[in-house]
Amino acid sequence: MMFCKHNVLGGFALLLLSSMMGCGAANIPETPVTPAAPPAVKAVLMEVANSGELGSSASTIRDELEAMKATDSVKAEALLSALTELEGIEDPDEIKAGAKAMADQL
Repeated sequence: MMFCKHNVLGGFALLLLSSMMGCGAANIPETPVTPAAPPAVKAVLMEVANSGELGSSASTIRDELEAMKATDSVKAEALLSALTELEGIEDPDEIKAGAKAMADQL
């Protein structure tokens, strides 16, 4: 039986090509997806909601909400307005309720 060298070379090339192709998807590294952390402002608002004291936390909250304008200006503006109202409240129970309502919007 006689082998044609074209058949042997063709078979070898096909074997080489198929071994190099692989699956493809297995070569893509997986990157884990981590959920975004809740904004730091939410934690501060929850502290205010628990204590009923706004104090110097108001400036921290305001700074965080100003920074939020870059990503969600509508929500940030609404919360800044609520913060301005909250700063005028003196009753601790009302401060707690207002801070909780703001935190719930985040």
